[in-house]
Parts: sequence; C-alpha cells; structure tokens
Amino acid sequence: MKFIGIDLAGSQSRPTGFCELDERNNARCMVLFSDEEIKTAVKQSHGKVAAIDAPLALPVGRHCLEEHCRGRSHFRACDLVLTRMRIRGFPLTIGPMRTLTSRGIRIARQLKLLGVSVIETYPGAAQDLLRIPRKQYGLEVLQKGLTDLGVKGDLRRRKLTGDELDAVNCALVAKEYASGSYLAIGDPSEIMMILPKIIHTSKNT
Repeated sequence: MKFIGIDLAGSQSRPTGFCELDERNNARCMVLFSDEEIKTAVKQSHGKVAAIDAPLALPVGRHCLEEHCRGRSHFRACDLVLTRMRIRGFPLTIGPMRTLTSRGIRIARQLKLLGVSVIETYPGAAQDLLRIPRKQYGLEVLQKGLTDLGVKGDLRRRKLTGDELDAVNCALVAKEYASGSYLAIGDPSEIMMILPKIIHTSKNT
C-alpha cells in the first residue's frame, strides 16, 4: 500500500512537495507545480490515502473566503486546539492562506473523485509531536530527524527540499491514519486535522 504526502503551495507557479511512501517507509519524493501534475502523480502512485498540508475546510458559519464574509470566524476548531497545544497555526482568512485554502479544497475534491481518502494535516505540528526540528531550523537536521524515524529511499540518496521534507511528514501521517493509530483534533462538522498519536523521539533529542 502507498501513502501520499502533499505539501501544497498556494499557487501553481510555486513548488509543491510530493512524497510517495510505502509500507516499509521507502520514500519517493519530487517537486510538482500544477494541479494536473499532482493528480497524475497520485494516480500513478496508486496511493489510497493522501495527507495534505493545507486547510481543506472552512470554519462553521463561513461559506466563502471573500470580503463579504467578514465578521465570520477566522479559525476552525482544529486551529483553536493547536493554539491550546501551544502549536502555532495561521488563520485561513489572511491573504496567502486564502489562496492556499481555496486550492486545498479544490485539490481534495479532485483526489476524492479518484477514490483517494484525503485528510488534512500540518507537518509543523507533526514535527513538534515527533520531536524533530522544523525546516526553519535547517533542512539537514529535519532530514536527519526523519531518517532517524526510519524513513528511507530518497532521504538516504539525496538532499531534499523543504517542501519535499514536509511532504514526507505528511506521508507518515497518512500511513498512521491508515493504520488507525493517529490523533484527530477539531470538530467533525468542519474537518478533523490528523496528527501523529504517539510522541516519538529522534536520536538527537
């Protein structure tokens, strides 16, 4: 079985990280751009679960991301849970997040039509729970942290981009989701954000 991780960019002109992970934690990573490239990569992987780093649903009561929705909630239940966990998130109504949210919802809908189970995740939060450094602290230490967790394949062959490394984390969450061992936060009437259930440690922590 294959598990897909997608570190989605808000624009098709910017790089999206993509990871295909198998049951033995062999990772195949690449950088993609267009919606069509993402759909093609998912189809070719035959993955059945895809974890996307992007908001895939709006807050209850908010039906759009336009200005006339001003006054509605800027945060979903899962975003508020992250805050209580002292994990920084971003309101999906600020400029760059609006475009990412719009694209995330669109991509999720397209992948579901392919028969793929789509979940929302947040690699920054996953990295905090896994106790490995976020990419802001250096790509080499993040790649080593993921390698210490047992991820192989491209991580042992070449240096990955930050987008690819976050996609690896998304794919790990997709694998845990498929196994039934995961943490789900939020409100089911909006969306449940999926995160690692067990706090792991790397060799450096």
